[in-house]
Amino acid sequence: MPTLVLVRHAQAAYNYPDRSRPLTDAGRDQAARLGATLAREVGAFSVAVSSDAQRARETFAAILTRAGSDEAWHDRSIYDGGEEEIIELARTFEGERALIVGHEPTISGAGYVLAREDDRGEVARGVPTATALILSFDGTWEDLVPSSCALRVVLTPPTR
Repeated sequence: MPTLVLVRHAQAAYNYPDRSRPLTDAGRDQAARLGATLAREVGAFSVAVSSDAQRARETFAAILTRAGSDEAWHDRSIYDGGEEEIIELARTFEGERALIVGHEPTISGAGYVLAREDDRGEVARGVPTATALILSFDGTWEDLVPSSCALRVVLTPPTR
């Protein structure tokens, strides 16, 4: 059963051009803790893709340091695109587990569109920074369509 993990980047600084915003100290801590949680809950990823924005790249690196991935890259379309681009990208994946790190409102929007109607409540109003949506579905990645996924878990970093 394929699993898609959609992550909103961790907390970022504000006094930078948008694409260049780095993570704050708290954001780096969030990303590291989320990476450890995903490694425990999901394991290594077959494929992992991140927005090319700095805050997403840093979140992505922290997650992959803990969880790992067979194939990983940055994709500008995650920064520029919407839910449709996220779904189209995911439909090209291979393997059992995939990760996409991006931004709001696109991450919660894609989770909302992909989740079965009964599962949508948790993401209907968006998600906070450093949140992971774990979606699973039957079939192949090409079968990924709106309302086809069970939203298994909404993870936020554990508090200290």
